[in-house]
Amino acid sequence: MELLITALIVGFVIYGLERNKPREVIHPHLHGSTDIQDRDQERTTTDLLSRA
Repeated sequence: MELLITALIVGFVIYGLERNKPREVIHPHLHGSTDIQDRDQERTTTDLLSRA
């Protein structure tokens, strides 16, 4: 009986660890169109150029 309880506990621990493991990212880039203008990069560039 103790062996069954120990096996169940170990099984639940392994299941919980596998469930919380982060998934591998196959495509690190976002899907969709990329023709959107990045206003943050544009603002940062103009701020740095104006300080120089």
